[in-house]
Amino acid sequence: MTVFDIYKFLDTFCPFSTACDWDNSGMLVGNKNATVTKAVIALDCNDSVIAEAQKMGAELIITHHPVIFPEIHSVLSDSLVHRLIKNGISVICAHTNLDKSDGGVNDCLAATLELKNVKTIKTSDDFSFKMGMSEKSVTPDDFAKFV
Repeated sequence: MTVFDIYKFLDTFCPFSTACDWDNSGMLVGNKNATVTKAVIALDCNDSVIAEAQKMGAELIITHHPVIFPEIHSVLSDSLVHRLIKNGISVICAHTNLDKSDGGVNDCLAATLELKNVKTIKTSDDFSFKMGMSEKSVTPDDFAKFV
């Protein structure tokens, strides 16, 4: 299996074309033709995630938040991007496309919060979020504890 095979699979349920214009989702680092035998999935691509990928011998990191955001102007030896390339680790990021996909982050959060009558709200900058109602009447403190 290649990095691009995994990218295409992700694209089937959280299409990268649906990411917000300001977002940087997709394959952001690496070689699309590289073979993948192990992958790490994380919220962010940071030092500890890269260290774990190296320890495991993973060729791919899949994150929610983009590893390159906003744009970068240089890739120096102490940067995350340099370390990823140097160690042959590719990175795919599924951010706003995963947030708004069916069964994605927004749907999972709404379900976890036990919201009913959930509706999708789209903003003027192409972002979307879910809004719903709780069947239980709770105080703000109790809701915060639940969350």
